Amino acid sequence: MTKKEVCKIIGFLAVLLMALYGCSLICFRNLRGFNDHEDFYNCEQDTVDVIFVGGSMSYSGFSPMELYEKYGISSYNFGTSNQSMLAGWLWAMEACEKQNVKVVIVEAMEVPMSHGEVATDVRSLFSMGMNENYRKLAGVYKRNALNVLLPVFILHDEWRIDGDTFRDEAEEDYLRGFVPIDSCAGEEYRESILQEDPEATTYLNFTYVDKLREYCEEKGIWLIFVKTLMASNEVNHWDDGCHNRLQEYTEEYGISFIDFNTAEYRNAAGLVISEDVAADLRHMNIDGAYKATDYLGEYLLDHYGSVLRQWQDPGLDTQTLEGYHRIMEGYHRGLDEF
Repeated sequence: MTKKEVCKIIGFLAVLLMALYGCSLICFRNLRGFNDHEDFYNCEQDTVDVIFVGGSMSYSGFSPMELYEKYGISSYNFGTSNQSMLAGWLWAMEACEKQNVKVVIVEAMEVPMSHGEVATDVRSLFSMGMNENYRKLAGVYKRNALNVLLPVFILHDEWRIDGDTFRDEAEEDYLRGFVPIDSCAGEEYRESILQEDPEATTYLNFTYVDKLREYCEEKGIWLIFVKTLMASNEVNHWDDGCHNRLQEYTEEYGISFIDFNTAEYRNAAGLVISEDVAADLRHMNIDGAYKATDYLGEYLLDHYGSVLRQWQDPGLDTQTLEGYHRIMEGYHRGLDEF
């Protein structure tokens, strides 16, 4: 084989890789929707003090605008559908590198989901772009590293652009990762999913919980675990075993753990299972999200108020808050009609 032929082959492979990379970026763009956190990169530097990571229970359970308007705490919700603890760890590092984050709040349902599937984790992280934190996935999924770096191979089914999957970009600016749900479980759901069984045990993999904890300890960042209120375990499994095991872990390391499924925290937040959980029985609705966020606002100020910068985010001005309320009024009408 001549030198010229070798150069042609190398050139062809280079063009092919560039084409596949370009197609992967197009796939990323077509994934816009509830998993899109590009708006985070528009936040002014050193303004976001608190971040949330977790799955759909995070993005439907915590409202950054509520937290800012009532308590002056600037935050961002990085919840993504079926987010694993691995993806939550990577989002936390990404956020803390971009902002001077003081508190990381983990929605605890992702603790039992230590790993996701490759495609799920790619979808959770795509909006940070193919930067250093995203590329850490390739190191985790060594045998599937190519699928992480060139995700067109696993995202080929996302090429079709469906207008219904896009969220209005204006809503992105006003909601900061929050996804309101306007339905409720109903009067037949009143019993807690927890039976207060001290002997119940469930195996939990703490690999990426440990990584996140160690990262927060190194950076001087406070870590909190919060389990949002549920009405049923049929879809997502959170029981006494999960609660007890995470309780043991957080007590061992001096970490705060708030489980709104316990009578203590449910009553303290004023949560009512039949009214504040959505019709799918596993996510909190708008009212539940407000109550949980309000409880956390007071908790954050009581415990970490000395390091939080109240009402100092210029991106959350009067116009932005008015836009937020216009959006929420529409969702509230839906909840009232349910």
